[in-house]
Amino acid sequence: MRNFKDKIAVITGAGSGIGQALAIELAKKGAVLILSDKNPDGLADTQKRVQTVGASCYTYVVDVSDEKAIASFVKKVLKEHEYIDLLFNNAGFALGKISLDAVKMEDFRKIIDVNVYGVILHTKYFLDTLLTRPEAAIINISSLFGLVGVSDQVPYCTSKFAVRGFTESLRMELFDTNVEVYCVHPGGINTNILRNAVQYERDANLERKFQKALERTSPEDAAKTIIRHIEQKKQRVLIGIDAEMGDRIARTMPLGYTAITKRVFDFITK
Repeated sequence: MRNFKDKIAVITGAGSGIGQALAIELAKKGAVLILSDKNPDGLADTQKRVQTVGASCYTYVVDVSDEKAIASFVKKVLKEHEYIDLLFNNAGFALGKISLDAVKMEDFRKIIDVNVYGVILHTKYFLDTLLTRPEAAIINISSLFGLVGVSDQVPYCTSKFAVRGFTESLRMELFDTNVEVYCVHPGGINTNILRNAVQYERDANLERKFQKALERTSPEDAAKTIIRHIEQKKQRVLIGIDAEMGDRIARTMPLGYTAITKRVFDFITK
């Protein structure tokens, strides 16, 4: 997609982090923005920033774990705007460090509902209108943890590997259509995902170490990387040296990378 001017872009999870940064960057390029988030205060902040740039912006409070809320959101958007050109499935959340035997199944289900079914349902409900556009794109946010699996993050890794599988299969299914399908794998991004994670036990020292690891890339740089890939039609997006290294290790050492990543995480969590 060479030009974003007047393209209608839906961004989920737009109240902070990468979602907010994407909204601002797309606003600078002349896109019309349809923003959703569970947090109305975050949405209002993003809308204020976007309107400072001078872009058209519409906001909707949506819980992406609720299928009825998603269906209602899509219905409203198509009634009010007729179509969309871009869908950024960005909304997601994480759990803090927790082993599988200790995780509550309601939390496991919640992360699947948000991180996986939120992506699937938005895509499913918007797909018909995307197929009518001269050019369109679906951009799904996976993770470094959709490339490599790590201990004490089984629910999150499960969700992000699922996003990757869904996206890559959908890309093949839509290969001969006008709809491009992008899978984004951010490494450590300096957002609130850790602070907003469901924590079973607070460990301030551990959280500081993990937050430090997340400060490698800013949300603004992540958003610019994503948009540059869309402009260049590069449908696999690795963000940060950690994502690039994780991808390389996983591809060249599909079994051996487990020992390497375990040592890295053991070092971080000491």
